[in-house]
Amino acid sequence: MKQFKNDAIIFIVLLILSFIVLSVMSGLTAIDIQLHDTYFVLDPASLFILIMGPLMFLIFLARGINRKFKTIGANIGLVIGLILVALITYYFTQLLGGYSAWVLFAILIIGLLLLIFRTAMIWKEASNSDIKE
Repeated sequence: MKQFKNDAIIFIVLLILSFIVLSVMSGLTAIDIQLHDTYFVLDPASLFILIMGPLMFLIFLARGINRKFKTIGANIGLVIGLILVALITYYFTQLLGGYSAWVLFAILIIGLLLLIFRTAMIWKEASNSDIKE
């Protein structure tokens, strides 16, 4: 149970960090990023996803690998991080086109489905052990 509390604390700290960045940027309607001859305009929701997605993915991936994907908290955090990274990848595939980006998006979705299945199995095993006790 302590591990789940640690994962929840990490998740809450990441949310607070993202909301702090959003509150600082709240006066702006959009953020303009100029790369060479192209302007990218990000609204606050996209900025939130760009901050939270990679951070959650990397942190909870490290925690999941460390625990061999056997804890529910790390797996749920990784599922949320994978969903956000898949959203980022989807928007880049829409922007860039091409098959390589779609292959990456498909790999993320397959990994997401496998992780959800693994988390459901852990949850089922935990609920069965609670019933037996």
